Amino acid sequence: MDIRRRGERRNWRRRPEYPFRDSTGEWVTQNRRRVVERRMRLGIDEILEQDHHLGNLLLHYREQVINLSPRPESFILGRRQQCNLVLDQDYVSREHARIAFKDNGFVLIDQSLNGTYIRLQNGEVVFLHQESRPLTGSGYLSLGRPLNENGDNLIYFFCREGTKQP
Repeated sequence: MDIRRRGERRNWRRRPEYPFRDSTGEWVTQNRRRVVERRMRLGIDEILEQDHHLGNLLLHYREQVINLSPRPESFILGRRQQCNLVLDQDYVSREHARIAFKDNGFVLIDQSLNGTYIRLQNGEVVFLHQESRPLTGSGYLSLGRPLNENGDNLIYFFCREGTKQP
């Protein structure tokens, strides 16, 4: 039975002699807490590695660079302060558009009055109004105004394809 109070350190009769093997067979060369933290980091790395297989989306707006990984919640672009990316412009709606991860890819969903313009990698310009479109490759987004009228407020996007799992 352990008679220590909560938060109290264990008093060893003698200090442990390093290195020794723990219960999982790993060599312990420092105190036990660091070993536990290392195992927790390995779990996070595995989660990030799984996301890497699905790909991610990079958004660049003025000085901000945002890396979106596949998550169930949507990324909201708009004028409202609660949006994930705030664009304080006249032609941008409060919640102008959303970027969601669906069917192993990122989809732009326009929900605005003025629409969204997309310039794709091949130079094609697409106008969305209350519609959705998958984002592939790279290009520019212009919220509410045509691309040539909104030069300082364009959002660059780059979609990184995921690696194939064996």
